[in-house]
Amino acid sequence: MDSTERLKEKGIRPSHQRIRIYETLASTKAHPSAEAIYKELSEELPTLSRTTVYSTLDLFAEKGLAQRLALSGSELRYDADISRHVHFRCRGCGSVSDLAAVRAPAPPEAQEGYVVESSQFYAEGLCPACSSRLDP
Repeated sequence: MDSTERLKEKGIRPSHQRIRIYETLASTKAHPSAEAIYKELSEELPTLSRTTVYSTLDLFAEKGLAQRLALSGSELRYDADISRHVHFRCRGCGSVSDLAAVRAPAPPEAQEGYVVESSQFYAEGLCPACSSRLDP
């Protein structure tokens, strides 16, 4: 299914900017921030604003087209892979990647009266590149 159809399927009007933002997000496993996507597209789309990128990514997350990842401080990252999976944040270089070999646990059961709407699972440590620098 192409990007236009994916947006329509989620009830999102597929403007050119929204399509390009989604294509950029879906084409990477780097879990980019809104700022990273803005920088990647700003030359191609000179009328694109940071506000448009931020609000579009938030719309994608609200409509279930992307995951919003709050892994460190106030920085948000985004992932077009909406399947339940574990993320890894390197405290050395700041990269975020998927831990494909680690099975994400089922979302927790809510206590009576609570409704769990989302849950995130992530680990933090050193990626292979950063940990190899520690070896003598």
